[in-house]
Amino acid sequence: MRSGRGLDRTARRGKDADSLRARRARRSQRGSAIRVNMAPMIDMTFLLFSFVIVTSTFERPEGVLASQLPKEGGHLSVALPFSPIVIRLKQTGGGDRDFEVSVDRVGQEIGDIEELPALLRQLRDKPGFDATTPVVIVADDNVRWDHVVSCWNAALRAGCENIAFAQP
Repeated sequence: MRSGRGLDRTARRGKDADSLRARRARRSQRGSAIRVNMAPMIDMTFLLFSFVIVTSTFERPEGVLASQLPKEGGHLSVALPFSPIVIRLKQTGGGDRDFEVSVDRVGQEIGDIEELPALLRQLRDKPGFDATTPVVIVADDNVRWDHVVSCWNAALRAGCENIAFAQP
């Protein structure tokens, strides 16, 4: 009987060894081919791409300035003056009417501020001057503010668009 038992054990061991080898072979086949599931990675890539597109702001391109060059036989234009028209106000006495108004381009004093719009219109009508020619009002420190404002209003009545103040 002993011999029978020994054969059963040996047969069992052989069977167990075969099944063990088969299990190891299956494990090695499964372990050698590691696969990464790409679907979640692709989903995340498209989600990030969508997020960047939705949250980004696109700047508009700078406007293109339309311009047309003169064709053959164009006429010459008069160059604009390099210096502005300067109106000077100077207080000559203590009274309300004791002040002088002069325009540098004309070289003469103006008796009254009411004459200033007509003079500025004459200057504006000369070649090289237009409504955008700068007009600078220079007033001494002791000139009344009313006179400075009156000069400003006179320049506006003359059609001047570019009016500024300057220190004496």
